[in-house]
Amino acid sequence: MSEPPANNFKMVDVHDVRDINQTIFLHLIRERQPISRADIAKFTGLRAGTVSAIVNRLIKNNFVYEGTEGPSSGGRPPKHLYINAESFYVLAIDIGVSDTVFAVSDFNGRIIQQKSLLTEGAPEQFLEKLADEIEKIVSTQYSRAKFGAVGVSVPGLIDRETGTVETSPNLEWKNVPLRRILMNRLHLPIYIENDANAAAFSELWYGPLSEANVRTLLFVLVVEGLGTGLIINGELHVGSRLGLGGFGHMSIDPNGELCSCGRRGCWETFASERATVERFQRVTAKPGGRAVSLNEVVSLANKNDEMAVESLKITAEYLGEGISNLVHGLYPETVVIGGNITAAWSLIEPIIKKRIHSRYIVAPEKLVIRPASVQRPSLFGAIPIALQNCFQKPLQLSKNPFKTRVKI
Repeated sequence: MSEPPANNFKMVDVHDVRDINQTIFLHLIRERQPISRADIAKFTGLRAGTVSAIVNRLIKNNFVYEGTEGPSSGGRPPKHLYINAESFYVLAIDIGVSDTVFAVSDFNGRIIQQKSLLTEGAPEQFLEKLADEIEKIVSTQYSRAKFGAVGVSVPGLIDRETGTVETSPNLEWKNVPLRRILMNRLHLPIYIENDANAAAFSELWYGPLSEANVRTLLFVLVVEGLGTGLIINGELHVGSRLGLGGFGHMSIDPNGELCSCGRRGCWETFASERATVERFQRVTAKPGGRAVSLNEVVSLANKNDEMAVESLKITAEYLGEGISNLVHGLYPETVVIGGNITAAWSLIEPIIKKRIHSRYIVAPEKLVIRPASVQRPSLFGAIPIALQNCFQKPLQLSKNPFKTRVKI
């Protein structure tokens, strides 16, 4: 007789049931530590023997350790389990159109340190500068730490075999050998994902455990552009070798504005950060005045500035329209929206929900629509992208990744 199905925290390219359960356990222990084997069995529905086998493997690999004993219910007192946060560190890089952030994370998925720099200049030169900054911090502040891998989030289409950014209209990058450049400098395994996919991925690791049984999730990432990530049947849907193009470039008005992709009226020309700011500035900008950011527009709206409120309401209408189209086709259980615009959630949420109502959608009130679980979700998504590859493959950890090349 087969085991009851575990909760659906599956990772990219994980097809082995043992690895899937291991991923679930790590997420569960991290969120609920201290936790006992018995508690894990109750949560996952797996047999006690299966739980012990997986936990023992995690302990053997130094990912988890046993701590104090819990209260006994009549038998042997249960031992509490904890994530070994110092097992190894990973690097996470989120390349954005305006700025790029890199972070050092422990095995708990907790960011220990992060730094940002402007995304500017020719891509190869920028990546060399980025590597310089990473090397400076790691070699001076984490010289004795063990690093397992680097997770990278970047907007655009990525060749998954070569790690090349084939095209990123918003970054204006084309055929950039991202993996090769970073591996030559950082000497660690490099795992690259599209930013919206990474954002969706962050919900698998940092999302609420109450949504553990959600099998289909749509993530809408509202940044300089607009991207979408999909969790289907509990797994991140990555598409083809060039990834999933996403729905930000679906045209909702063929006579609309010219998009960075070369088409007209794409969804992101109406609902992205750039579109919202431009909408606000068209009616408020003064000659010689400085450009404003979306955060400033949201701040003004929270102070009841009429033009800021109206600009965000229009964006919410377009967001709701696009999401409605996708909900009709995909029928996800949960829709998550990420980006700075969620700081105006109380303003945009009712508008988005109203646009989604339809006679075709059964019980729309059961569709969960919520903001992302973390700020800058594409950065946080890069952390589990690196981590999950580390505990799926034998690691050759280096205390100084800038002197010793790691064999892949």
